Amino acid sequence: MSSIPATFRAYRYQAYGAPDQVLELRSDVSQAPLAPTQVRVKVHSAAINPVDVKLTTGHERGLLSESPTSSKPFGIGFDGAGTVVEVGSAVREDGDGALHVGDAVYFMTSFSTFGSFAEYLTVDQSFVARKPATLSFDQAASVPLVGLTSYQALVEHAKLQKGERVLILGGSSATGIYAIQIAKAVGAHVTTTASARNAAFVKSLGADQVIEYTTTRWIEALPPHSIDVLYDCGIEPNAWNSDAQTVLRKGTGRFVTLLSIADPKAASKHGAKLVGSILVYPSASHLTELTRLIEDGKIVTPIDSVHRFENVLDAVARISSRRATGKVVIQVAPDA
Repeated sequence: MSSIPATFRAYRYQAYGAPDQVLELRSDVSQAPLAPTQVRVKVHSAAINPVDVKLTTGHERGLLSESPTSSKPFGIGFDGAGTVVEVGSAVREDGDGALHVGDAVYFMTSFSTFGSFAEYLTVDQSFVARKPATLSFDQAASVPLVGLTSYQALVEHAKLQKGERVLILGGSSATGIYAIQIAKAVGAHVTTTASARNAAFVKSLGADQVIEYTTTRWIEALPPHSIDVLYDCGIEPNAWNSDAQTVLRKGTGRFVTLLSIADPKAASKHGAKLVGSILVYPSASHLTELTRLIEDGKIVTPIDSVHRFENVLDAVARISSRRATGKVVIQVAPDA
């Protein structure tokens, strides 16, 4: 521990509120004790997601078991990439998932241990994977939460198969960007919705068909019962209750969403399956699968903008504008 400082800089907040009112960059945060299955990471880059802002304001406090206080302030951030500087006594050092001091890694924290907007962070080994060799730290930090969300939605929950047809609502959203590429890697035919401004962008990611939602409703652009999987990236809260069952295949269609569904209608006589709302969870094994796809050139990692650690509020403003194309990244250690 001699080369690891006793304290470090990290963003904290003691009460819910607007980020520009409650977020504080502190320089006196103490290193946390290292549990046997944890690694300590020197964070080089982190990425901001809409959920980070929603948690800070308290709009998503239902995801958490407690609230921030002056004696126990919250950190911010789930995504990060950096270098392992210490390993716990029970961390695997050989075989699958092995980690060592000096390894370049990326990670997503759990919903109880978040706080990647920090110079150091302790993370359970089961949440950490080696960084894709083809990515910079900035690029790697942009992947975990959105990449895992779409991987779990399509592969684990919807069980998308080669040759199937998927409709992705919100193709230019951060989760949509990864959904398009994961679906193409599986071997599916991809239809997605996007604005005219982003149509060429989602095409470049591999989308086979783009429906410009400003001029055309997807229910009007698709033949009835022609879609195997409909994945809503948090765009249309009424999709299941309105038109999804009309486009999903009879008997085998699956619907998965990132949104809560208020009073969901029962599956129609056609038998489309409501997989329902999903919540991402951290997984080193799933990150390893994403690494394979990235290193094979099947997933690219578009970045909208990179912000200095001291300028986190600029990153908050950018993600809150809903105009970002690609991920918004925070460079914690610019010399990495």
